[in-house]
Amino acid sequence: MATRRTFLVNTLRLAGGLVIASCAPSPTGGPGASSSAAVAAGPGKRGGQLVFADIADPKSLDPALITDRTGARTQQAIYDPLIDLDAESNLRPALAESWEMAPDSRAVTLRLRKGVKFHDGTPFDAEAVKVHFDRHLDPKSKSLRTGELVGVAGVDVLDTSSVRIRLKEPSPQFLYLLIDWDAFIESPTALQKYGADYGVHPVGTGPFKFVDYVKDDHTLVERNAEYWDQGRPYLDSLKFRPILTDATRLVELRSGGAHIMVDPPFQDIERLKQMSDVKLTHRLGGRFSYWTWNTESSAYGKSKEFRQALNWLVDREGIQKAVFFDTGRLSYAPFHAGTPFDDPSYKPFTRDLGKARSLIERSGVPSPAKLFILVGTASFYPKLAQVIAANYADVGIQVEIQNLADTAITAEQDKGSFHLTIYRGGWSWRADPSLYLRNILHSKSTYTKWIYKDPEVDRLIEQGEAETALDKRKATYRQLAERVNEDAALAFAYQEDTFVGLSPKVGGWVQRADTKPKFKDLWLD
Repeated sequence: MATRRTFLVNTLRLAGGLVIASCAPSPTGGPGASSSAAVAAGPGKRGGQLVFADIADPKSLDPALITDRTGARTQQAIYDPLIDLDAESNLRPALAESWEMAPDSRAVTLRLRKGVKFHDGTPFDAEAVKVHFDRHLDPKSKSLRTGELVGVAGVDVLDTSSVRIRLKEPSPQFLYLLIDWDAFIESPTALQKYGADYGVHPVGTGPFKFVDYVKDDHTLVERNAEYWDQGRPYLDSLKFRPILTDATRLVELRSGGAHIMVDPPFQDIERLKQMSDVKLTHRLGGRFSYWTWNTESSAYGKSKEFRQALNWLVDREGIQKAVFFDTGRLSYAPFHAGTPFDDPSYKPFTRDLGKARSLIERSGVPSPAKLFILVGTASFYPKLAQVIAANYADVGIQVEIQNLADTAITAEQDKGSFHLTIYRGGWSWRADPSLYLRNILHSKSTYTKWIYKDPEVDRLIEQGEAETALDKRKATYRQLAERVNEDAALAFAYQEDTFVGLSPKVGGWVQRADTKPKFKDLWLD
């Protein structure tokens, strides 16, 4: 079985899986060799509480309901996936010790790890895996995973430690769906006990057990003493603190109030490199960003020409300098840096005010044009919105910026009360486009109430999932990029440089491409 598994992993990587350098320097003048993706390894030390300063509260601790990086990071501590990724993004065993894909790529058999228990004492077995998938495939559950798992026909229990996942169509990339929230297996006992309140009573098999959650203050987890990965985790407990302001997270890190902070201010990166009390790690491509039009109820968003004008109007180079301080890289398609589908030379737009004016004149939108942008108060988003508003002013369009808190933005988006939103429009790194394109662009997406509807885009997404030859997948995804850019319901903008600040006390850190730390490997000196 191990030989067949290795062959399968290599085949998937050649067919379109990730091959990425450990720490790619920014090609646009950002931090280079002086930054790294890892902290020197050493013998892990037992004990202590690590405090992780994140950008916001998790929206939920239920894998069915998370849509954000914050929730995904927190859940990495509580749950295990069926299959994991190593630091070089190769598939490796987790709750599934081995796997075998059927020759026609329409089923995968998983051999599960024996002797594992959920935090509530419930045995982890094949039946728990079936309960997990049945739950997320049931439309009544309102799981946001349903759209991602739409290709699953069903799950068969072969014995207590073996399951077969049947697929509706050949899906050579399916294993990559088992590395994250689609395969964070929940305790079936807890699901039944807590029902709709499961998100505040999460129970997994992961390295840490949930202790408590205080809104806008912290999420606390403690060491799982019966964890199956012997010797892990090292920490006694882990506290996640939501700190919305970048500068405040940095103050907390330097004062000892936190041991790890994400998203340090871009304007402080060069200064941070010189600080002896901060370790700065960095990796290009942790996230690509996009901006979303309301194509359903906004007069501006309904107009294809007006949407198209944004791509010719926005000064991407100016944004990279003024907002991102020459870190990261411009981007015009929904593919992560470092993957085979990303093409740094693809540049379908330049700033052309004449072309933008012409498109706006033909758009038929109300005149004088006045639109509003939804944007959050955290991180670089307010400044980004100001630059875009200034770009629109160059062609005589007035923009009102609405800065709202997370929950308020979500409510406004769900109601359709916006013209354009740039707030956290983006997607954290994934090993393959098959893991996220359905969420963003497929007409049957359950991920968001904003649904992109284009039968040709649906067809290209499905074709890219089924194809095995890398060159053909590249061609398919380029067609998809061209189609989406022509429609302009989304505007792609930027590949982020992901920075993390660490206390010198932190050991075992590896900055992963997916931005989700392996908390079980961390320790405090």
